[in-house]
Amino acid sequence: MMKRLTIFLFVFAISVFTFAQDGSKVVHTIKGKVVEESSNRPVSYTNIGLEGTFYGTASDSAGNFELKIPEELVDKSIYFSAVGFKNKQFPVNTLFSKTFNVVKLQAQSYGVDEVDIAAQNMVLIRILRMASEDIKYNYGAGPFNLHCSYSNERTVNDQVQSPKIASVLLYDSNGYSQVSKSDAFTSRKYSVSKEQGNDDYRFSSSLTNIDDLLELDWVRSASAVLNPALLEEYQLSLESQPTIDGKEYWVIAFSQKNPSFEGSGDYYASQFSGKITINKVDYSVLKIEGKVVSPKNNRQGRGLAIGSSNTNYLTDVSYSFTVEYKNLLLNTISLNKNYRYKGETVNEQSVLKVDRAHSNNLTTLNTRDYFPGE
Repeated sequence: MMKRLTIFLFVFAISVFTFAQDGSKVVHTIKGKVVEESSNRPVSYTNIGLEGTFYGTASDSAGNFELKIPEELVDKSIYFSAVGFKNKQFPVNTLFSKTFNVVKLQAQSYGVDEVDIAAQNMVLIRILRMASEDIKYNYGAGPFNLHCSYSNERTVNDQVQSPKIASVLLYDSNGYSQVSKSDAFTSRKYSVSKEQGNDDYRFSSSLTNIDDLLELDWVRSASAVLNPALLEEYQLSLESQPTIDGKEYWVIAFSQKNPSFEGSGDYYASQFSGKITINKVDYSVLKIEGKVVSPKNNRQGRGLAIGSSNTNYLTDVSYSFTVEYKNLLLNTISLNKNYRYKGETVNEQSVLKVDRAHSNNLTTLNTRDYFPGE
């Protein structure tokens, strides 16, 4: 395992130098695509090289590759190595007869805990990258409706207030086929209706925190540790490898030493950590858990800045959240938040639970219900 990881790190680092050497005559250029054997999904960033040499490259995000073969290396073997897949090796000259080659790799679980910390971090980055890239395969494409139950319970200075309970209808015009933070915001609209018998006047006249809850659906927005561009910012470790309902998972712990807005989703975060549970077979996300500490938050959302003249905001903020997925879709988002507001100590617990989903007979929504009424 260590040998394969060493090859992975070394070949990837030098790949930009491997296409030619002074005095070498290129006699063949092989092109192709690396895919998973069982599903034909592309295997991104596969390490490809000639055994015993420094010649190599890596497949791109779509699994495509191109490698020039010098005259003196036509008798070498070529290997394909990717985290989560069995290595494949065969004579390179078997690829010369085709203008485009499809190389199939067989998925394989492996002992991440058996390698040292530096190598393990690279393996965990690879797992998270695959989880992000496979979102469009593992989750439902839009458009669809989600019928949800919403509850918000607040304790102010140890006094429990009446819970706010509502029904939320969410419309997603693109679904998980168009994963990005901007698309999640523009494509997701919702309406909020109070449940009968809920007499809390303030619920119909104040802001809800449903946006904050939806932003924690990192699978839909490819945010935080599911954003490949941010992975180098995190400290990662393998917490456990549980079996849940007969399926094997990795539980990867993460933290940011210096939390960023892009990484945490909180504009003022001073501490940020959590863990994510990923299926070993298809890289689908089962659960995301996180903890954040922030000196202050905008009342209208943790991702918004507070203007210099604004004195109406939350202070001494800390919160934890859990996001769970089931049957190719979001299932539950829960947020437990503590803060001070206008001299009062507040604990706020919010839950958004999906009760039903459908993709036919849709109710199309064009706005977000920031100030819900009756």
